[in-house]
Amino acid sequence: MFERKAYSEMLKWKREYAPDYALFLKGARRTGKTTLAEKFGKEEYRSYILIRFDQVEEGIKNLFVNSLRDLDSFFSTIQFAYNTRLYKRNSLIILDEIQLFPPARQALKTLLEDGRYDYLETGSLASIKKKSANILIPSEEYTVEVLPMDYEEYLKANGNDFVIPVLAEHLSTLKPMGSLHQQIMKSFREYMLVGGMPQVVKAFVETKDFGKVDFAKQQILNLYRNDMEEQEEENPRYVTNFFERIPSELSKHDKRYILTHIEPSARLRNYRPPILWLDEAMIINIASNVDDPSAAFNLAVIDPSFKCYMMDTGLLVTLAYKDRLYLENELYKAILLDKLHVNEGMIVENIVAQCLRANGHRAYFYKETDKETKKTTVEIDFLIRRQNKVIPIEVKSGENKSTASILKLKETFGKRIGQGIILHHGEIKSEENFLWLPYYMAAVL
Repeated sequence: MFERKAYSEMLKWKREYAPDYALFLKGARRTGKTTLAEKFGKEEYRSYILIRFDQVEEGIKNLFVNSLRDLDSFFSTIQFAYNTRLYKRNSLIILDEIQLFPPARQALKTLLEDGRYDYLETGSLASIKKKSANILIPSEEYTVEVLPMDYEEYLKANGNDFVIPVLAEHLSTLKPMGSLHQQIMKSFREYMLVGGMPQVVKAFVETKDFGKVDFAKQQILNLYRNDMEEQEEENPRYVTNFFERIPSELSKHDKRYILTHIEPSARLRNYRPPILWLDEAMIINIASNVDDPSAAFNLAVIDPSFKCYMMDTGLLVTLAYKDRLYLENELYKAILLDKLHVNEGMIVENIVAQCLRANGHRAYFYKETDKETKKTTVEIDFLIRRQNKVIPIEVKSGENKSTASILKLKETFGKRIGQGIILHHGEIKSEENFLWLPYYMAAVL
């Protein structure tokens, strides 16, 4: 069990919000939700029961529909079925993969009002909305997102606790990293390849074998594909086609996802629901185009102009070469040998998006086009908010070191735009309008 930041949020829920609210661990499959839930049950309660809705018996499901009027019988049956005694105010009931059985989620309102025990759900929002058309979803939920392991969690798993405090210190002082730069860059390149899925990180920590790492990622991708094919809410072909196309779209110059690249007849009205399914399953990380950087970043998730990143960069690397053996994966070679080419910059941009999301920043970008020539005149990879300023972030993975887009943005929108950040391969360097930072500093932005 790796150290996860979500655990401290879970403790906060138990301390401040239970028993009035259920805890909902929301995240993609294989991000470690069930492991976290069981650890929490073992360490914070006298007993716990794990009800897995991907393999539960129909009799247990029926309890959540037909036995809520007699909760004494309800709890007696569950204790007998799971051979576990429940203790008033000192036991946890875990409802795992709750999206597979929404009636159990509706039952939480009654169970919380009873107040005997605490309740923890795991799952994603994918499938819940349509399956819950006639279901009353409780408002008494405290939600914690369980994302892939971030860079700090990855470092700790590999026995490196000192790196993130050092990065934070150098960011505050703007002192160059010096001899540490290459060492941390090597570690960050490994993180790009491995990603943050716990079982993949485990394979790397135990073996340092990228072949075994790639195999673990292939298994997760196969699981995701099976989920896409078996879900009944959206057209499985649309969901799968969109998903498989992600690396190709990210390898393009401007990284925007063009639906007609899937097929000439593809339209947003057909693909919007499948894209939302993938987003709600937390498999992808959608970046929306912001047309006014002064406004709050609360635009619709799916916009006619959008980018689509993978929530986990390690999975993106494997998805990009899904039909080849690990030893034929050119991205592994390029990243390990520090020889990324321009079209492989998608990996760097994806890992930046992943780091920003882990730090609470949703993905937004800015694009300005000349109305006559239709050519892009300004393009900012990411926008984040810092206090009352909009901070533009550009990711430079090749030889292009142009700062024209940030200068143009500041010229257009004035004081509302803060000092631009350029993430690049090199060292820390501060200028009047720009702050040059190594890629790995995305982990502390």
